[in-house]
Amino acid sequence: MFLRFRAPAAILPLLVLAACATPRAGGLETAEADRWEASNRRIYAFNKRVDKYALKPAANTYRTVVPIAARHGVTNVYSTYNEPLNFLNDLLQGKISKAFRSVDRFLINATIGVGGLADNATDLGRPEEPEDWGQTFAHWGIKSGPYVMLPFLGPSTLRDSFGLGFDFVVHPSDFVRNATLSPSLYWRAGQISVRLVNLRARITDQGGDALLADSLDEYTLVKSAYLQSRRNAIWDGNPPYDASEDGSEDVPPPADAPAPAPAPTAPTPPQ
Repeated sequence: MFLRFRAPAAILPLLVLAACATPRAGGLETAEADRWEASNRRIYAFNKRVDKYALKPAANTYRTVVPIAARHGVTNVYSTYNEPLNFLNDLLQGKISKAFRSVDRFLINATIGVGGLADNATDLGRPEEPEDWGQTFAHWGIKSGPYVMLPFLGPSTLRDSFGLGFDFVVHPSDFVRNATLSPSLYWRAGQISVRLVNLRARITDQGGDALLADSLDEYTLVKSAYLQSRRNAIWDGNPPYDASEDGSEDVPPPADAPAPAPAPTAPTPPQ
């Protein structure tokens, strides 16, 4: 009971700091250098074996047994479940408009979408915009630290590893679930397992396996794709062009600032 209700109060000072601080996005230069590459490659090889003999067979069985419409429903339920976490991290980053779009998404999908099975919010012009603690730490100016390949969990950075821990420990939906349902440890483990299998199935559906099979160096491809994805997430899809080239400290746009107009392109010369 102590942990359930003390943790939300503990983050109130963070909300105050987020409102007062002038954020500067923490860069990814250290992660791109990959100083722990040797050990990361060993862990990647271990994860590949776990995937080959456990996770991928489970995901393939799941794809065979569960119709694609039902799998989309599972994905939508987890996305709706995460909206309170998105809301919290948007507030901590000062993104007020995005925070209340998360509220909109949660209310629409939890009601019209029948508990989140359908993503009606996206159909109504409110697409999902995920936020997590790793993005919040980056927004506060915390540097990425080295690139890390986590056992079982895959690519990360030192900063995102701590963020992942916070995602598990400080998750508003989990607080409500634990307070109202008091689920057993086995129930929670089952929830996480279904989520992992569903995510692995989505990777296959989206062509991830074929992409890796065609790669000359899977490890480098996974690392590059992950870091690019995190940069886009931190900058809300609009990273600075020179962020990985000149090593300068990234300065993010003001919270909720509209994306700049695309730069004009030169006409293509006739062939």
